[in-house]
Amino acid sequence: MSESFSPRPRAGSKPDVPTVDRWPAIEEGFLDLLAECAQIVDLGRAAFVEQRSLTYRAAEAVVIHFDDLLSRLPDDRVARLPAGLSLPAVRRTRNILSHDYRAARKDIVWDVIEQRIPQVIEAVLD
Repeated sequence: MSESFSPRPRAGSKPDVPTVDRWPAIEEGFLDLLAECAQIVDLGRAAFVEQRSLTYRAAEAVVIHFDDLLSRLPDDRVARLPAGLSLPAVRRTRNILSHDYRAARKDIVWDVIEQRIPQVIEAVLD
């Protein structure tokens, strides 16, 4: 018989329960996203802008996961975010890609994948 799922308590929810360091998993997620951005860019912009492009679909997933990881950053890593980064803008971009992908401009998404996400990840990981 398999063991049933039991969720871990939130950090700081009970004083007698040790907190879980979630940074290693978040860091691994950022490293994966960095590699995925590089793979998308390596396939080229022509493949990215094609109709029904799988690389564009992959870029959508990267942006969605990027927003999720940003929302879970520990405070010491939040302080490393670039000054010009707008977290509400990241969330809006994620929402557009999640719910209304036809409204997204591919040139903006390409820039996000090619430049912006890698820059933010490198700042957070340094």
